[in-house]
Amino acid sequence: MKKRVLSILMTAAMVISLTAGCGQKADKKGTQKSDSGAIVLDMYHSWSTDSERGAALNALIEQFNKDNEGEIEVKVTVNPDFPAYQEKVKTMISTDTTPDIFHYNFNPNDLSRQESGKLMDFSDYMDDEWKARFGEGDLETLTVNEEITSIPFEKAGAVMYYNKDLFSKAGISEFPATWDEMTEDCKKLEKAGITPFSLYTADDAWYTCNLFTYLAASYAGVDKLNEGGDIDTDEMKDAAAKLAELTKYTTSDAIGANYSVAMNNFVSEKTAMVIDGPWLIGSLEPIKDKVGIAQMPSFQDGKVAENYVVTDAQTPWAAAKTDDKEKEKAIVKFMKFITSEDSVKQLTLEGAVFLSPKLDMEDSDVKATTGLLGEYLQLNSKVEQSTVNIQRNLTTAANSKLPSLLESLMLGNVTPDEFVDQLAAENK
Repeated sequence: MKKRVLSILMTAAMVISLTAGCGQKADKKGTQKSDSGAIVLDMYHSWSTDSERGAALNALIEQFNKDNEGEIEVKVTVNPDFPAYQEKVKTMISTDTTPDIFHYNFNPNDLSRQESGKLMDFSDYMDDEWKARFGEGDLETLTVNEEITSIPFEKAGAVMYYNKDLFSKAGISEFPATWDEMTEDCKKLEKAGITPFSLYTADDAWYTCNLFTYLAASYAGVDKLNEGGDIDTDEMKDAAAKLAELTKYTTSDAIGANYSVAMNNFVSEKTAMVIDGPWLIGSLEPIKDKVGIAQMPSFQDGKVAENYVVTDAQTPWAAAKTDDKEKEKAIVKFMKFITSEDSVKQLTLEGAVFLSPKLDMEDSDVKATTGLLGEYLQLNSKVEQSTVNIQRNLTTAANSKLPSLLESLMLGNVTPDEFVDQLAAENK
């Protein structure tokens, strides 16, 4: 799962010990144990505790350690630089230093982790009760070579946040329902001296890719996108052409900007719209009363459902393979705890995290949730169709090329057709 708060600028990993003062020793099987005899599980993740979701996760881990004192200890290392974190995980797997527990962005075109033979298979532990906790299709997606080496976890929708005051200043009373209306409203915003979109091209160019994916879904349909395959299609070229049109309505620093710059452009009211996940809510405190969450436009031609959403990658938990059944059971116990109904409720309401494990929308606390998080939960509860951000299903080579191709498209150095042709060639 992607770290999308200001701390993404941190370059050094922050190490958090949740069980300070406890020594460790290895038993005869090589499993680390504390002086009290508890099995030590080394956990590696990217959610720093200065974010809402990191603080919520930290509180749950502390609760788990307290509930299992003398039996299991989860010790955490945090690296908030998510791109670097992802590469570090791959390195750790290849060098046989795989963390006991970690998370990552799932990409069906990069199964190097699953096919490494170094991840734990949860199949024998996936009983009907635990299986019922997860969203439809998520376990199937993460089942590779008949093994469940990843447990579904974060699956956040990227939704449109917009500044209602800036829209009103431009004479816009309602959020546009169609892409053609979006173009007209961008013109109105620009005429009022307001830059419509926060976009960026550095790092993973996530905001720009969110917009591109919504356009591709609108032209091709969610089902077709979810089928995967060749992206060199007429619909994808139409989406690229519309993207080139809409990216004219972004900030002058979008070329070369990163997530932090683009996000802060929205928070400081330099832009009127941004497509982001629920983790953004914690950064919107200065303007929270001005911000609304809107359903994305479509062409209203039946290609997509009225309520459709682009999600970020499924970001599951995985674990290092072990021959120690005692340790294996300890890992499963933690996984069941962190995906339980109570944990999911706490992560959602306190951490603004939207997860694959099911949230009871009829729970009184959930129904009473107000503000932007309440709007986000209500929008997601009505979703009829979803597709993953297109970049999450590209090959490593295509993803590496994507930011520079987006820059070329936005600068007019390549045509929409050339953009798709070159991206498709890298995606072979």
